[in-house]
Amino acid sequence: MSVKERWTYLIINIYILEMKNRFSLVLLLCFFILSCTEKNNEIERIANLEYDLVTDSIFARMPGSILYQDGIVYWQDATSPTDFMHAVDVKTGMELAAFGDIGQGPAEFTLPLFSLASGGIYINDSNKPLEMLYKVDHKASVSTSSKQYVNVPDATRLLHLANSKILYLCPNEKQMFQLYQDNSATYCWGERPIKNELANAYDIFQGNIAYNKHKGMLIYSSIQFPYIALFENTKDGNWELVKDMKGDIDYTVNEGRLKFSSDTGKGAMEIALTEDFIVLLQSDYDTEEYVSREQAGRDLSSLPHSLFVYDYKLNLKKIINMSFPMLRLCGDLESNTVYAISVNPEFELIKLEL
Repeated sequence: MSVKERWTYLIINIYILEMKNRFSLVLLLCFFILSCTEKNNEIERIANLEYDLVTDSIFARMPGSILYQDGIVYWQDATSPTDFMHAVDVKTGMELAAFGDIGQGPAEFTLPLFSLASGGIYINDSNKPLEMLYKVDHKASVSTSSKQYVNVPDATRLLHLANSKILYLCPNEKQMFQLYQDNSATYCWGERPIKNELANAYDIFQGNIAYNKHKGMLIYSSIQFPYIALFENTKDGNWELVKDMKGDIDYTVNEGRLKFSSDTGKGAMEIALTEDFIVLLQSDYDTEEYVSREQAGRDLSSLPHSLFVYDYKLNLKKIINMSFPMLRLCGDLESNTVYAISVNPEFELIKLEL
């Protein structure tokens, strides 16, 4: 029943009930309000959302991490040994700078991890205590500074919450999140979503983390199975689990090693945060062909086509189904804009307004 039909139905019945009793009228009004609320809670499905092409000059065999800040998208060429990080002006599509080298030199990285800072991007080395801050402006000027930091060897992601405060994701630890202040461990939290003692926990619990500094919210999503968790930074400096969701999974544990069944879907490949939304890049098997765990990732055509859009209470609000696969995702905390590296059929950087 449409909203117009609901109002017509309500008005007619109010007229009738005037001749009866007020109690029935109250019941009718409650039913109407509840029915409209259910309508508003429905998940919006969007097919082929319009998008803008930022640039098709993504020349890489495999683009890695991407991040957005202040009108610049930083994207990593994961297979390049030199100038592996590229900075693109999203208004012009022009590359402003390229920087970062792989190697054993004093300013070279062996296993880089990326995080944004005020006015720039940090590159940290997971294997040695090298941290470099690159600041790029829209005139293509690049300034750098470096310092030592505490490298946590089993960390797979990190976030700079402040210049001297770093959050690490350590999937091999029972408490997966470790917070360091001034190079000293200060706080650990976040239990694994599967409680078994596992010899392959490092592989099973790898995932993505993102932080909304305006809301004090941290989001973690696993890659190997469908799971997402939302944590809040409380006033006393602790972190509390607000809500988590785990999809249907089936697995066995043999000699301490967990293995998922072939019909257990994978989790989200990427997270992007915007002003109002948490966005996950994930396959929607209501509209996409099912891809087995063994096949996923081997062929670019098997990548997800869909964006799952949640609010900051982890209520699913929209599912956006695109006609092409997407590989990487990042968002703008000051708006509801998302940037993605799509495969259409070559790598492109695109912009979507949620």
